[in-house]
Amino acid sequence: MAGGANPNMVQPTANPFMRASTANQQALNTYSNPGAAAANMMNPYNQQVVDTTLRDVGQASQMAMNNLDAQAQKAGAFGGSRHGIAMAELGKGYQQQALDKVGALRQQGYGQAMNNAFNAASGLQNAGQQAFNMGQAVNTQQMQQGAMQQQMMQNLINATKGQYGGYTGGPGQGLNTLLQTISGQPNMTGQTSQFQPGLFNYLQLGASMAPR
Repeated sequence: MAGGANPNMVQPTANPFMRASTANQQALNTYSNPGAAAANMMNPYNQQVVDTTLRDVGQASQMAMNNLDAQAQKAGAFGGSRHGIAMAELGKGYQQQALDKVGALRQQGYGQAMNNAFNAASGLQNAGQQAFNMGQAVNTQQMQQGAMQQQMMQNLINATKGQYGGYTGGPGQGLNTLLQTISGQPNMTGQTSQFQPGLFNYLQLGASMAPR
């Protein structure tokens, strides 16, 4: 398989963004140099098919030449100019046939390898996108979890502050309540008031002391 063209070559890692970067880089390498990727992805059995084809064409060519020799010998023209020309044309025809078949086989193999390379590059892109989306999802979940934990801590802090305020404000509140209760009662302090007589009081006293 071509380096940078096989999704299985993306090494597993805990960082999804690194996986995405590696996959995309391998896909880019394939797109930028598809010939090298296709050459590395050629079917290893393609040469065996070519060799078998050449052997088959060669055997067919040899059989045809043997038949031509037999026919020329029967006609008494074996080794003559016409026989030589016929042998040359026969060999040329089979040689061209061999080239055509080998060329078709190699073209077919190369085209298949090219398709495999681009399919692999597309798979790498998809794998990279999935890894990137996974990283985004993980980050979003972590942010949401962090926000929830932060809110829980803030609620705990607020509750603690409220309890502390209740403890510290309790004595002052009790004192205020006591003062309000005392201020609403009659004067119970035992204080005496001084009598300040007026003119009417003196006249009243004089009248009471006059003889009757």
